[in-house]
Amino acid sequence: MFKKILIAEDHESINISVQKTLEDLNVPKVDYVYYCDDAIGKIRKALREEQPYDLLITDLYYEEDHRTQELKDGRALIEKAKELQPGLKVIVFSAERRTGVIENLFSDYHINGYVGKARNDSKDLKKPSHRFISERNIFPLI
Repeated sequence: MFKKILIAEDHESINISVQKTLEDLNVPKVDYVYYCDDAIGKIRKALREEQPYDLLITDLYYEEDHRTQELKDGRALIEKAKELQPGLKVIVFSAERRTGVIENLFSDYHINGYVGKARNDSKDLKKPSHRFISERNIFPLI
């Protein structure tokens, strides 16, 4: 059961939707950020306080804006997060559809699951029916 989850998603409405999905699953502690650098800051703080995250849910692509960022995309975030906390579970939640890109996330970045943004993505996030998630056997979230 995941008790502490961090959402890294730059689009506010999607971020709120994922928060709501996790709330529906009664996840006790859910934090969220809009920037990859902020996610790393939260992961570092959680480790310092000896209350690490169980799961990181991240997008792959982040839009640049006025705020300068060291980490500019989900791949960089995953790499840094796993460097800091090697056992951290990661789900990528993205609109990416290219199979080669998704498989690369599993083989090179060692993610634990992938959920595609789509019409029923909240349902997919809640259940292990998505082939990439069920193959990695990390659900249920609760």
